[in-house]
Amino acid sequence: MKLLEQFLEKSTLVGNENRLVTTVDFQNDFKREDYEYIHLPGLNIFLDKQAGEAGIRRALIEADYAIAETGSVVIDSCNENLRLASCLAEKLDVVFPLSKLVDNMHDVADFLEERTSESGGYVAFITGASRTADIERVLTVGVHGPKEMTVIILNDL
Repeated sequence: MKLLEQFLEKSTLVGNENRLVTTVDFQNDFKREDYEYIHLPGLNIFLDKQAGEAGIRRALIEADYAIAETGSVVIDSCNENLRLASCLAEKLDVVFPLSKLVDNMHDVADFLEERTSESGGYVAFITGASRTADIERVLTVGVHGPKEMTVIILNDL
C-alpha cells in the first residue's frame, strides 16, 4: 500500500481527483453517454471519435502504467485518436488497475523500449491538468492538455 499512498499524494498535489474503486463499482457507475471518447481495452469498452476543431469535452482512457514516484500515468499513444483525445479533452478521466502501479520510471523502461523501438511509437506521461505560466507569467490551466483530470484506480487485488 506504500506505492498507492505515494501515488495518491503526488497525484493530489497536482490537482487531480483520485478515486479507488472496484471494477464492479466502476462498471455499475459508468455512464457511456458522459463521454465523447472512450479507450478501455482492459474492459473492452470503446467509443472512437476523431477530435475536431471543437476538441473533446470529456474522454475516458486506460493507462498502461502508473508511477508512484511522480503521480503520473503512462499511456501508449501510438493511436492518433487516443493521443488527440488525451491532449484535447477538457476533462480527462484515466483508469488503471492497481496491479499496473509501479515505483518509478525505471520500472517502465522495458515497456518504453518495446513501444518506441519502431517508427511511429509514442508513449505519453501525463501527471495532471496542463499548466503553463508562459503567458505574461499568469498561471493558465488547460492550454496544452486537459483542464481537469480524474484518476480512477481499480482495486480488485
